[in-house]
Amino acid sequence: MISNVKFNELAGRVVALTERVEDLEARLNALVDSQGGTIPPGMAPVSSLAAEFGISTKKAEELAKNSGVILLRHKAGGYLVQDEKFREAAHLILRSAKRKYGSAYWYHPLLGKFQMSGGLPK
Repeated sequence: MISNVKFNELAGRVVALTERVEDLEARLNALVDSQGGTIPPGMAPVSSLAAEFGISTKKAEELAKNSGVILLRHKAGGYLVQDEKFREAAHLILRSAKRKYGSAYWYHPLLGKFQMSGGLPK
């Protein structure tokens, strides 16, 4: 059994660690806000969506521009797009892209020649 003194000592350490974590979270949030890192609801970074679909960030930006999806410059760097509209456009365009047998490259008139890792999205 844990003695009463030992229990109080452990409880004090837990409280101290909890306060420290809360302080670090507050600092991190302040840092993100000062760098303009907050992302509005319904928007997503192009780089993360590009990785999800297996295309380059540059081709994802081109896809957004050519398909009419709103593309915003983010203060922290990179671009933001409307999440749902980008996903819809990417599914339509990437599903209709053609690939020659044995080639590593895909082609679509809106994007030109590009590489896609992981095959067609489901």
